[in-house]
Amino acid sequence: MNSNFVIWKYTSVPDACVLKDFRGLEKTFRLNNGTPLAQGFPSDVSFHMDPDFPNDLLIVDNVLNADMVIVASQRLCEAVRSLVPSGVEYLPVNIVDHKGRVASKDHCIIHPVHPVDAIDKDQSVFETNILDDDDIESFEKLIVDESRIPADRKLFRLLGFWGLTLVHRDVAKALDQQGFKGLGWQRLEDYPEV
Repeated sequence: MNSNFVIWKYTSVPDACVLKDFRGLEKTFRLNNGTPLAQGFPSDVSFHMDPDFPNDLLIVDNVLNADMVIVASQRLCEAVRSLVPSGVEYLPVNIVDHKGRVASKDHCIIHPVHPVDAIDKDQSVFETNILDDDDIESFEKLIVDESRIPADRKLFRLLGFWGLTLVHRDVAKALDQQGFKGLGWQRLEDYPEV
């Protein structure tokens, strides 16, 4: 049976920039663990283009980055905002090019807050963090109990595992119809990739 949810992914686009250096926010782990940040979010937060890819300058709608966050164009942010009723913040971020110039002021971090406790730990196969049993490092098999996902949560992270953002299939389908560059999906059934 197919899940009602898919995994938000980056899809490769020729010449698209890659972001590496994230500046302007302390305790960046809060972007992954779902801590609300909109109140008091700094105005000078920026991602810098990765110097390992000096010729990749194209800024797409869904920008690849090393921090496992969704860096989205204004158009993609607005589309998600119109489709996702709750549990998401939209945090402004600048993209800085290889010469230190601001290349985009129109992107934001799509930040799902309050992760959902929906991992079926009895059916899933996973490794936990050596220091914290509640923190999952990796999955051999991921099973999500969709009965534990509130109806209004259309985009979210899983409690205890920050590496994925899940999106309702209806939202993914609506976004696909708008032709966003760099945006793709992975079926939950296909995670992890072998």
